[in-house]
Amino acid sequence: MVPARSHIKGQVAWLAALDVACLATGCAIAAMTRFAPAEWGEYITGHLDGWLILIGGVVIANYVAGGYRLQAIYSRFNLVVTWFFSLMFATVILSVTSYGWFRLLLGRGVLFLSLTWYSVLSLALKLFVYRALFRSEWFVCRCAIIGTGERAREMKAILESKWVLPVHRVVAFLAKRGAGEGGAEASGSIEGVPVLACREEEMDGLLIGLGVDLVVMGSEDSFQNVAANPQLRRLRFQGVEVLTTSAVVEIYCGRTPLEALNEAYLTDLVLVSGGPGVAQWKRLADVLVSLAALAVLAPVFVMIAAAIKVAEPGAPVLYAQERVGRFGRVFRIHKFRTMRPDAEAVTGPVWAGRDDPRVTPLGRFLRRFRLDEIPQFVNVLRGEMSLVGPRPERPEIVQELESLIPYFRERENVMPGLTGWAQIRYPYGQTTEDAVRKLEYDLYYIKHMSLAMDLQIVLSTLRIIFLGVPSEGR
Repeated sequence: MVPARSHIKGQVAWLAALDVACLATGCAIAAMTRFAPAEWGEYITGHLDGWLILIGGVVIANYVAGGYRLQAIYSRFNLVVTWFFSLMFATVILSVTSYGWFRLLLGRGVLFLSLTWYSVLSLALKLFVYRALFRSEWFVCRCAIIGTGERAREMKAILESKWVLPVHRVVAFLAKRGAGEGGAEASGSIEGVPVLACREEEMDGLLIGLGVDLVVMGSEDSFQNVAANPQLRRLRFQGVEVLTTSAVVEIYCGRTPLEALNEAYLTDLVLVSGGPGVAQWKRLADVLVSLAALAVLAPVFVMIAAAIKVAEPGAPVLYAQERVGRFGRVFRIHKFRTMRPDAEAVTGPVWAGRDDPRVTPLGRFLRRFRLDEIPQFVNVLRGEMSLVGPRPERPEIVQELESLIPYFRERENVMPGLTGWAQIRYPYGQTTEDAVRKLEYDLYYIKHMSLAMDLQIVLSTLRIIFLGVPSEGR
């Protein structure tokens, strides 16, 4: 289980505080620009409710859209999309509140100047200051890893990845000493990091002395078992975060490692999942967005259909295919045809690859920008799919993968999606190993699914649609 609390989450407060400072500064400059000095104080105090709603709306929107996740804010595209979403959200909330209270909470000129100055200050900070700030010594997270084997080295690579901010620095590996040996001592090094040997009862004192913020249990030995080690349990109450290897993979990589799964873990995963609670809200969003998308994209639909007909006059425009949906129900999915009509005449059902030779030139363009998926809004409207969820697989492939990968059909407990966490984190897959990795991302989504996470996935998908490339990630 991933802890409900993580040392990383403490950095959200810093980002939110800096955002509030930018908003407050922007609001003050706007008031000073629009009014004479003698009117500043009166206008600010007289419209305090408007300022609070504006600031609260921007902060809430940024939080929901993932703008305060340190690992995500350095994608310029995601940064701009999140910024635009927060401004629209705050403006709508302010407008609705003004109508509800029958008075204008903030004048249009003041609101425009406030948001303009906030945008300049906030974007400048996020582009040029945040990265340096959270790479500074002030925010470095000092880590120790218990274990010296291959898994411990893997944990070091994850923690010290360039994608992880604030910067994490492994300062020691811990190895177990015999019961008759006293005191901790250096025992070589791994990748330049010292290995310290100690007994179990000396561990908490040694780690506190090293000034670590995070301890990772990176071996299979009982020495690192938090349930059997009172010293590790005590560290939690001394302000030191203690994580298992599976928790590290979930928190830092966004996937649930398959090797950590068993029936008890899956039961816990289901119990903590927010899926059942958000299902009705997701369905409402699916219907509204699908109707809007089909109306707005109707001209695009016609243009793509015409282009396919011109490229291959005798071939069908749409391609229908059976897929496995929620709880194993089979339905027919519709897409714009991107392959030759005889693509599977010889091979039968197989995975499509990144550079699949069966894909037509026009189909390659449609796939790159996800335009071939537009007809699936009809499947979403009919309740066979959701906007966000695991991608539905073909029955033949499901049957094959089920025999090779344990717990593969757990992903069928939620509605399949037009886009999903696995799609933005691991866009292509055509092997069993790829299917394992995508299942890990799907299980992570099932465990942590929420409307906020769905919004973040949609925003990341927009990057693929507009730029034709997947979001940065591991």
